[in-house]
Amino acid sequence: MQASVPRRAIEDHPNPTHSCPLCNCTASSRDDIYCHLLVSHRKSTIAEALLEDLECQR
Repeated sequence: MQASVPRRAIEDHPNPTHSCPLCNCTASSRDDIYCHLLVSHRKSTIAEALLEDLECQR
């Protein structure tokens, strides 16, 4: 069984209210973006983005 991105979280969502911080994916809810992050991005990529953000904030 393979996880997939919810159809509600796709590139160029017609009425986006939330967007993925790592790519062009948009969705109408935070839950959809959360699911997208879980199935579409590697943990190491997410961790690197978080660490870079923390470094920029200092």
